Amino acid sequence: MAIAWDHWCPPTWPRIFPFEIFLFFFLVLTGYLITGSLLRERDRSEARGGPWKREALKNYQIRRGLRILAPYYAALALAWIVRAPDVLGANIVWYVLHISNIHMAFLGYWPAGTNHFWSLAMQQQFYLIWPFVIWFLPRHWLVGAVVIFSALGPLARFYQDSLQAWVAWPQVLSCASLDYFGIGSLLALAVHRGMSLQSPGLRWISWTAFLGYLAVFGAHAMGWQTFGLRSFQQTLLSIALCGFIAAGTVGFSGMAKRILEHHVLQRIGQFSYGIYLFHNLAPLVTGKLMWFLWNGSCETGVSALFRIAVYAAVTWGLAQASWRWIEQPLQEVRTKLANPRE
Repeated sequence: MAIAWDHWCPPTWPRIFPFEIFLFFFLVLTGYLITGSLLRERDRSEARGGPWKREALKNYQIRRGLRILAPYYAALALAWIVRAPDVLGANIVWYVLHISNIHMAFLGYWPAGTNHFWSLAMQQQFYLIWPFVIWFLPRHWLVGAVVIFSALGPLARFYQDSLQAWVAWPQVLSCASLDYFGIGSLLALAVHRGMSLQSPGLRWISWTAFLGYLAVFGAHAMGWQTFGLRSFQQTLLSIALCGFIAAGTVGFSGMAKRILEHHVLQRIGQFSYGIYLFHNLAPLVTGKLMWFLWNGSCETGVSALFRIAVYAAVTWGLAQASWRWIEQPLQEVRTKLANPRE
């Protein structure tokens, strides 16, 4: 919702809070959830004995396709229907193959309506390679491999200026975000090996990392010397977000619990994937139906808020349609595949 608000606001409105933190949180959460799922599948399959990896890879890709890819391609089809400029012509191949982040790295600007697909492309690339890491490497190599994988993120950011000789925006290449996925995966490995999510040590590390992130972020914002620590700023944030994942998994209490368990927020959470998929397409859809919102008169005050409300309503309708006619039916198929005897 924060990312949607940031995308819908008129360009003249100030951007004070770094809303991209919520996107980074989603990437860390992806690493945590996917790695945990793959580790549990490895445990079950190795306990049964016999060859299992080929069948597990097939089932993994089928489940991934039913849950994630079908709504994605529906959103891509809508982008083409409403003539999102970057999916017309040959450029659509980048989106079909989930390498649009590489395309945008060369573009050096955000294409209208489809710029949010860069993070989805990175996720798909992670989903594709990660089973080979978690299932095929010896268990005693896993921690070292994930640490090296995570270290590539700050390393790529450290050499970002050099990479700009080849690409305009190296920061949207997957290599610059590997620590998000990797640190979430390290949390999953630690939990799988017996660490409690209520561990005081985890809480201490997360708060320390968050304070370090604030220090580096604040120093850079004020023009102070950061001594090369900017490359590790997002790594610190990723570690801090692991603490938030742990807190959310264990559960909140009091007012936070009542707010988060409210049925409206629960419903928004249910549609969250669709909201992210369609929120950037909503302005293009709206422009086809309510062209007067684009005549320059809705850039300030109440009229700008009205336009944002229209975008929100269109997004909600598209997300609800995606859930009802794509995600929920395919989720039922996915459940049947996972439980063939039921």
